[in-house]
Amino acid sequence: MSHTGIGARDDAEGTRLGVTVMLVTTTSFAVMDALTKHVATLYPAPQILWIRYMIFSLYGLCVTLRRRGKKALHSQAPWLQITRGLLLTVEILMFIVAFRHLPLADIQAISGAGPLVTTALSVPILKEVVGIRRWTAIGIGMIGLLIIIRPGFAHFDPLLLLPLGGVILYALYQVLTRIVAHHDHPDTTVLYTGLVGLVSMTMVGPFFWQTPDATGVALMLTIGVIGLAGHTLLIKALALAPASVLQPLNYTMMVWAVLFGYLFYDDLPDIPTVVGALIIVAGGLYTFHRERIRSGAAG
Repeated sequence: MSHTGIGARDDAEGTRLGVTVMLVTTTSFAVMDALTKHVATLYPAPQILWIRYMIFSLYGLCVTLRRRGKKALHSQAPWLQITRGLLLTVEILMFIVAFRHLPLADIQAISGAGPLVTTALSVPILKEVVGIRRWTAIGIGMIGLLIIIRPGFAHFDPLLLLPLGGVILYALYQVLTRIVAHHDHPDTTVLYTGLVGLVSMTMVGPFFWQTPDATGVALMLTIGVIGLAGHTLLIKALALAPASVLQPLNYTMMVWAVLFGYLFYDDLPDIPTVVGALIIVAGGLYTFHRERIRSGAAG
């Protein structure tokens, strides 16, 4: 009895700590997005991402080679690793361009559909079984997206297709990451993610280079460091608490997006965007709820 009580208390403490770390993580990513929006108005997106990948790859090389040595470079699915790395690179580029032209809240509202898109894509690619309730949640989320984007209406902004495309690419990236997890060690996956991005942006970045001033260098380095810290914290949070508990906390980024957008860029979402975002959040939360029930039944 006492052993069970201690274990339950430890699990609860770990979950609380994981939630705290996850909230710090989402705040970090929100700050990074707000800074990226500012820097994207000054410098080309490929240049910003090139510097981010320099920082990420340096960290990835140091950590993974120290842990696994040259074995970290060996992949049993290299083309799969390269494909997912390129998907992530293009996805981030699309979001950086979107940050330059669109309000933070609009981008985050569309990004909220990410888990729904990932669930939908897991059916044809991973052959996962998705029940009628989760399909209903996905359909509701898509309605929310249509309300935000408003295709065919006078207020339709084609630039909203940028974050939407980014959401789809990131969902594909996540699905391929699940597949590659069956072939390679996580350190190998981290290393390939950084190296593929660095190599691809090294081929593109020089054509868009604008020599930054001291402030520009500081801002781009800060973005890279915050992004690296955020991903490190995310890994720590997932080690402390179940993903089904942590994933809904990603929606707190919408709150930060509205706050930072208003404080720094004088942007506030309009009523259709707010309504659409609430519908997407409702669909996403229900999907997480069903996933938790399904995981509990499987356990």
